[in-house]
Amino acid sequence: MLAGRDVLIGLQVIGLQVMSGLVSASILFLLAAGLSLIFGVCRVLNLAHGAFFMLATYLAYALPFLFGDSALSFWLVLLLGPLVLAAVGALVEITLFRRIYKADILVQLLPTIALIFIFGDVVRFIWGLPSKTVASPEQFTGAISLLGVAFPSYCGFIVAAGAVIAVALWAFVYRTRWGILVRAIAQDREMSASLGINETAIYTAVFAIAVWLAGVAGVLSSPITGAARELDVEAIIDAFVGVVVGGLGSIPGSLLAALLVGMVRSFGILVIPQFAMAFVFGLMALVLILRPTGLLGRKER
Repeated sequence: MLAGRDVLIGLQVIGLQVMSGLVSASILFLLAAGLSLIFGVCRVLNLAHGAFFMLATYLAYALPFLFGDSALSFWLVLLLGPLVLAAVGALVEITLFRRIYKADILVQLLPTIALIFIFGDVVRFIWGLPSKTVASPEQFTGAISLLGVAFPSYCGFIVAAGAVIAVALWAFVYRTRWGILVRAIAQDREMSASLGINETAIYTAVFAIAVWLAGVAGVLSSPITGAARELDVEAIIDAFVGVVVGGLGSIPGSLLAALLVGMVRSFGILVIPQFAMAFVFGLMALVLILRPTGLLGRKER
């Protein structure tokens, strides 16, 4: 009787950690997919990607004040916040990144680092230094039960949202004409240009979509993480780990990496909390040793 109860408790603990890993993986996929998309098409490693995530958390904190106590407040924030950031991302691509695509890697990195400081100062000027708490949406204050384990319903929503966006992004990139053009540019820029493909328009669209993904990740995670200036560094580290493990430029690789990293982090906390991140970086090191291009990455031609 006691052994059966211990087994049940063990299964419940595993279930909780699996759900925690899936929540982490959902946010990580949105971040890594955006960063990977920018690199795969535009050939720029955007270190400011985490800053857009950080800005999204502050928008999730600020926008509800505009909508008052409306029951639609959360959905409006989830809709408008990422769209605002996507517009900002498109503007940044047009005014800044478009000028550095053919520059050396160090020249490309410096403006992205500058953006991190600029966005950080903007946040400090508007909202100050203290971190902010973002309220959980009223629609998801309850819990859901799965195999006898109770999960916060909002965690289930994050996982479902991540899955829906992953499928939609895959269909968009691999099953639409626009996706064909994006993959053509990613695989052979010179040939795409010779065929008359409008590269500048696609670069802007890709950058806006990538920033939109970071915005969705920021809004979804804000009730859990709150809004804080240091989130930009944490987000870019997570995204970088995701694209390195999955393979730069690979959307399916980003999904696979997000699932692996999410589970390693979740169960690493359960085993040795102090070394949870060490397990993640150990996974990244192992992948780099065995497959330097990432799990689903390809060598540059």
